[in-house]
Amino acid sequence: MTMPYWHQKQKQKPRREPAEVLRERDERRTAALVQCVKELYGSQQGLTHTLVAERTGVPVQYVRWKYPSVDQLLQMAEA
Repeated sequence: MTMPYWHQKQKQKPRREPAEVLRERDERRTAALVQCVKELYGSQQGLTHTLVAERTGVPVQYVRWKYPSVDQLLQMAEA
């Protein structure tokens, strides 16, 4: 008699190191921020931490912590 699929032992994914998970998340966030800043640069709306955070889905506190000034956001996007 076979067991239903919900009773079978699930295969577990190999555990990833927390540092790797954090690095990948930081890379995704930075890529999203760069793209958003490039899109908003020179637009009618202007460039603010709040607007960038809303458009990228990144917490505004993180954006303000990582890039305290709008000039630093622009430098990050140019690099």
